[in-house]
Amino acid sequence: MHRALSSALALLAAGSSLLGTAVEAKLVFAHYLVGGIDPNTDHAQQDIQQAAAAGFDAFALNIGVPGADWLISAVNQLFNYADTRDDFKLFFSFDFFQTGDINAHAALYTQFANRPSYLHYGNANLPVVSSYSGGGIGVDAWRNFKTANNVYLVPNPEADGNYYSQPAMFFQNWGDVVDGVFSWETNWPDVSDTPGANVSSARDEAVKAAADAAGKTYIMGLSTLQYKHCCGDSWYREGETNLPERMNQILQLSPEFTEVITWNDAGESHYVGPSWPETVTPEILQYGDTDVNPHTGWQPLITSFIDAFKSGASDTSAMVPANGASFAGAMWYRGVLKSCLSNGGDGTPRGSGGARDTVVYAVVLPSDSQGFQVRVSSGGQVIATQSVAAGLSYNSIEGLKTGAQLLELLDASGNVVAKANSKVDVSDQPTNGFCNFNYYVAGLE
Repeated sequence: MHRALSSALALLAAGSSLLGTAVEAKLVFAHYLVGGIDPNTDHAQQDIQQAAAAGFDAFALNIGVPGADWLISAVNQLFNYADTRDDFKLFFSFDFFQTGDINAHAALYTQFANRPSYLHYGNANLPVVSSYSGGGIGVDAWRNFKTANNVYLVPNPEADGNYYSQPAMFFQNWGDVVDGVFSWETNWPDVSDTPGANVSSARDEAVKAAADAAGKTYIMGLSTLQYKHCCGDSWYREGETNLPERMNQILQLSPEFTEVITWNDAGESHYVGPSWPETVTPEILQYGDTDVNPHTGWQPLITSFIDAFKSGASDTSAMVPANGASFAGAMWYRGVLKSCLSNGGDGTPRGSGGARDTVVYAVVLPSDSQGFQVRVSSGGQVIATQSVAAGLSYNSIEGLKTGAQLLELLDASGNVVAKANSKVDVSDQPTNGFCNFNYYVAGLE
């Protein structure tokens, strides 16, 4: 039987005598990029408050530079507030792309492992440690870390050659070290110039089947898009309907954990919460400013998904609006047409050929809903009117035009009961020589 958030975390914190029941609970994390949070603000507190209200159980703290004073300060701020709550946890996710030395990560981990809000899991009630990358350091390095620190280890070892190609062989080699695994690259379609590419769960299915056979847990990711235009590179991995498609795949596979990628990574544009300006470089702010390009409109959809995931739903038709609401939903779109790239915009991202000029919507309705429709307008013209049913309905509507964007939810009598209005008009021209492929997200209100 799956437990609700407060019950699950209360059991997880209560001690080993109750953990035989607690491990049945499904948990949902958000990958949190730890930046230099200003200690004179309440930004760490706001992040935790907002994530807890959305239904998340914990932040997976992406630790990039474990010895940096600014990072230690930020981690302290997060734990100091989380320690005052009993409904939200934190755990470390070592980032091996930024720091490849596991001993440096271990030194920081030992400073925080005994904090009251550090997440524990499993029959032995062990502190959880995950990672971003880490397969390349080898199984022996992980074995030494686990032996020295006695953790519940769920790394992201995709760099190991067997992980996707021969997952059963991977678990034969790593089975005495890991308690579970986390996949990152399965969360979006590959970079492609072919329009309409969909995210696939085929690799998740193979790895999870091997994990199940080996008695290991699986963290399956949930993400929106991936767009990066900094640091000497630029790419776009299609995100039109990636979020709702991935929700359905997760509900069908029913892993033990889901991890939303990400809470605040403005650099790759897949944030669902705020990314505070003091943590982001000017280069990233040109396309990943969360005040200009907000994504919080996705949160009500994610909350509905979390409720369905924890209740054991097998597909998105079982999703309902959270807290007894009559609807949940959002509209999202790029602020530029693809033709912007032909009008003087610099830095054409790899994969931009796969993008389409679309308005995307997703709507969740209660189980007794009948006769509802959505009406999508772009540039002052209605481009689609479509029926929506109970559960999750979504679509990507071609015909994005310059100007304002609008999503309207109509009841069976044709009355407008909710709207999502664009805050930023679509253009076909670059801004300061730049065509931004990040999304604007407007929540249904």
